[in-house]
Amino acid sequence: MGAERSPESRQRAEAYWFLASLFAGPPEANQLVRLTALDVQSDGPAGEIVATLRSESPAELADRLAVEHIRLFGGLREGYGPPPPYESLWREGRMMGEAAAAAMRAYGEAGFQPEGRWGPPDHLAEELRFVAALANGEGDAREAGRKDEAWWARERQADFVERHLMGWVPDYCRALESQAREPLYQALARITVETVAGDARYLREDGLD
Repeated sequence: MGAERSPESRQRAEAYWFLASLFAGPPEANQLVRLTALDVQSDGPAGEIVATLRSESPAELADRLAVEHIRLFGGLREGYGPPPPYESLWREGRMMGEAAAAAMRAYGEAGFQPEGRWGPPDHLAEELRFVAALANGEGDAREAGRKDEAWWARERQADFVERHLMGWVPDYCRALESQAREPLYQALARITVETVAGDARYLREDGLD
């Protein structure tokens, strides 16, 4: 195992952080300006999302996205948008179910402190942040030559993606894409499920040298 492999973990962490940030809250106008200035690969996780922003006035788009974010993710009332992105709600039909408890145990075992701003710990933004933190931890361990620690972080990622994200994110993202009115959130739904499904395959098949 060498330091030359660490960028892979960093890139995966960045992808998860980026997706988590868009589920966490709507981008403000100044953030949209920075996003549209990014030099991103068109086929990367951010490429399609950033492309949806470049033909719009940042101020006007920010106002629309704020309203759309509340409709899509706020769970204000049935029929106004999809059920909000909590794993327990999508898998068990209730809030704070077994999935939330299992997510919290996984966080604790890894020493991850959930931000808590979305209430229950199985909010999608929190789960994506957790995988990002594990990927960053793997990168740190690789660069320091701590092979056992890197293996541990990689196995935690594979387990969490398979047991948690893959159990509900595909269904949720299909509903999100079908109900989203803004291209940004339509693209977010597509890219999220592609990222999670692709990562599940990658983590199953790839090992550490």
